[in-house]
This record gives sequence, structure tokens and C-alpha cells, in this order.
Amino acid sequence: MKITSQPTAALSAVSTKTSSDTSNLASKPQVKTAAAPQTQLSAELGLVQAASLQLNALPDVDLDKVAALRQAIAAGELPLDMAALSQAVLELHRS
Repeated sequence: MKITSQPTAALSAVSTKTSSDTSNLASKPQVKTAAAPQTQLSAELGLVQAASLQLNALPDVDLDKVAALRQAIAAGELPLDMAALSQAVLELHRS
């Protein structure tokens, strides 16, 4: 089984609002300006972004664990059922 890094898609904003002050329009000259949109992100989106950053910082494979498993297999401390392993490999490649 090959482990590959999957990039995460950019997260979009939950809602956008524009601000405009219409209370004092009569006393000021009429000038059309585009109001800058203000983006409000939900708390959940912030949590997802933080978790995504933390996950991206982790290595794809725990090399220390792989080395410990290899050593256990070599020392005969971790028995392998070759028939079950062979069957799992065949099923993986059939699907």
C-alpha cells in the first residue's frame, strides 16, 4: 500500500457582508463608492484550518514505528500469517 500526501482544498468563507452608512446621505454629496466586503468566518472553519495546518506538519509515515516493526519481525517477536498477508495483497490489487 502506497501512502501519498493529499493536499487540502482551500476553505471558503461562510458569509460576506458589506457595510454602508445611509444615515447621513442627505447632507453629503452623492458619490458612488463600492463598499469593501467584510468576511466573517465561522468558529468551525477556524478550527478546521488550525487542524489542517497541524496535520500538514506531521510526517506522512512514522519511521520510528516502521523501524520498530521491522526489528520485531526480524527477531521473530511479531509472527506473520503469510496466508492472510497474501490474501490481503491479492484483494488490494483486485479492487
